[in-house]
Amino acid sequence: MLAQPLPDLDAWSRYLTSQPIPVLSATAEELELLAEVEARHGTVDAHLINEAIGDDPLMTLRVFSHAMRHRTDRQVTDVDTVTAAVVLMGIGPFFQAFLPLPALDEHLQACPHAITEIHRRIRRSWCAARLVTEFALLHADSHASALQKAALLHGHAEILLWCHAPALAQTLLERRAQDPQREAASLEEEVLNVALVPLEHRLARDWGLPSTLLRLTDPDDQRSQVLLQPQRRLLMLAVTLAERLDLEGPTAAPTLDELEELSMLLTLSTSSVQRLIDNTLA
Repeated sequence: MLAQPLPDLDAWSRYLTSQPIPVLSATAEELELLAEVEARHGTVDAHLINEAIGDDPLMTLRVFSHAMRHRTDRQVTDVDTVTAAVVLMGIGPFFQAFLPLPALDEHLQACPHAITEIHRRIRRSWCAARLVTEFALLHADSHASALQKAALLHGHAEILLWCHAPALAQTLLERRAQDPQREAASLEEEVLNVALVPLEHRLARDWGLPSTLLRLTDPDDQRSQVLLQPQRRLLMLAVTLAERLDLEGPTAAPTLDELEELSMLLTLSTSSVQRLIDNTLA
């Protein structure tokens, strides 16, 4: 485990991309069972594997990064779904490449608090993914699947920090509590020598996440800020609402400005937007 901050963005990216990514224990167990079914009956397909991976952002990162590292010269388009990545690999090679999987609970058995914090952040990602999926479907958006994955993977740099540098992640958590009004990036740079947003985008590029996901999330992509403006706003509003619900509990609500912006983007009344959010999170 890393106990001291690394000097810069390059060092952090090299370190985190070189570490094994642990996955949720339920994911590891589901995939082990599917591997047994495939060995005995040969009846597992890519859709069953996708369902087993489900909403596990850590396993999703593993699949996308593996697909990028092993893409062939003939593959000219991105693999932008887990199902497509498995189809490209083949069922047998998929299990050979990934099993056995490092389970999060085993990886961090000496740091139970880190496990709790990771699960909290993953629940936040699930909430954001549910919200943005509903927003995108109402928006009749062809990017609905990519938006769902972008929300699921949002915050993966901090999750990996808890995986591989839990002492530093704990220090950052305590500093945030001590100085809640201070800008997040400033605190992160003080504790880690890097802010988490640029680190997350650097990791996404280094792992080769699908280009659609990069365009939806990269703050420096000026062209996508124009072409994908409504999608990017729907994503960030979903993330903001999920974070507020995590921090404030079930009584948290969108602000009037957020409701009005969602109303404009989704062409719904503000009361209809509020009902949509309530029903999605019920």
